[in-house]
Amino acid sequence: MSDNSEKPTVKDELRRQYQQEQSSESRPAAPRDWQSLVEEQIAKIDWSTLPGKGKPLNLARNPYLDESDELTHGLLRNAGFTLPWIEDGKKIDADVAAARAKLAQAHASYLEARDAEICAGHQWIEGAWLAAVRDFRQQAETINRAIRDFNLKAPNMHLHKFVLRIDQELAPYGVDDE
Repeated sequence: MSDNSEKPTVKDELRRQYQQEQSSESRPAAPRDWQSLVEEQIAKIDWSTLPGKGKPLNLARNPYLDESDELTHGLLRNAGFTLPWIEDGKKIDADVAAARAKLAQAHASYLEARDAEICAGHQWIEGAWLAAVRDFRQQAETINRAIRDFNLKAPNMHLHKFVLRIDQELAPYGVDDE
């Protein structure tokens, strides 16, 4: 029996573990080393998969917005969202540029074909140019309607767009009013 009394029993071992746990809980925890925690987290980051890698930071700030609005607008802008009237304005600008480019290209083709020596009859050349002018007029009317709608949506008069003056657009090409 002397062998059993010297050996700690399972109950004694559990009691000893419990007392150790209780004594460690009563001790204040050692302060955490925040710098090492931050460095560990930084080491876990896969820098090659971050969005915007290799692109410069956009540090431009809008001075007219308070900080909470700027944060909100920045998040939306970075996610690719914008206000509907801004998208409409960009579409109008693109449509105007496309219509002007198409008219300029048609005029260049008209002049090239008109001045070519192999063209004996000019009726088809003139007809193609007049069709291009007619198409530009129709596009300009459609764009002007879109501009009028845009001007109703834009929150400030400084953002309004001017309607296309078709006669002024066609004047450099020598086209008179019909």
